[in-house]
Amino acid sequence: MKKSEKIISAVLLMVLGILFIILKGAFIGLLMTVVGISLIVVGIIDLVNKLVPPAVVKMVVGVLVIICGWLIVEAVLYILAAILLIFGILLLYDNIKRNVRGCNLCQTILEYATPAICIAIGILLLFHSGAVVNFVFIASGILAFIEGGIMLFKAVTND
Repeated sequence: MKKSEKIISAVLLMVLGILFIILKGAFIGLLMTVVGISLIVVGIIDLVNKLVPPAVVKMVVGVLVIICGWLIVEAVLYILAAILLIFGILLLYDNIKRNVRGCNLCQTILEYATPAICIAIGILLLFHSGAVVNFVFIASGILAFIEGGIMLFKAVTND
């Protein structure tokens, strides 16, 4: 990758990080709108090329994504919460059943931390999905901005 491409990639990643921090959960709605509009445009292009059935399907899906985008995200969040809860409970049950113990207290705590964290995140997603989504976007934005800064520094300092 050329130096200019590295700089552009780093700056775009930093901008994406800032967008994640500023827009938080609203970024999902914006993303769903962009995906819906893109599907409608691709459907129109298919219609111009006389591919009527795929064009109609793409345009209808595009409209549905724009109208029901947040509902789709909510459903996915509830499914993810259920999966995390089930996984955490099964893992905790398995650890208790096998009487898992580490060499010391710290290692034993770490063995039970993973199921506890899965259960906690599942409960948070189930009851406070908006706050969790905002936290995830802010954390992702900070990490993306830092990664972009590191990439930019490396691109500028390397020959």
